[in-house]
Amino acid sequence: MKASHNESKEHIYHVSFKEPRHGRKEFYFTSLAAIYGQFSREDIGCRVERLWAVGVSDGNRYEGRKCTITREAVYRKNRNKAV
Repeated sequence: MKASHNESKEHIYHVSFKEPRHGRKEFYFTSLAAIYGQFSREDIGCRVERLWAVGVSDGNRYEGRKCTITREAVYRKNRNKAV
């Protein structure tokens, strides 16, 4: 998908657990640190420093024993505001 000049590109972090947590396997966050507000390092399988070292915030994939974490693009169309 190609972003036009009317769209802005942002990102989220997609956490996909191998076993359900809180009744779900898929979760989405706006930052790596936010993941640890919802889950412990034991739930994730590593500390946030490991995700930074792997380069998840730069687009690299983290594949652990308990989950996979990826950075995903989010596209939002800019609104034209009436004057």
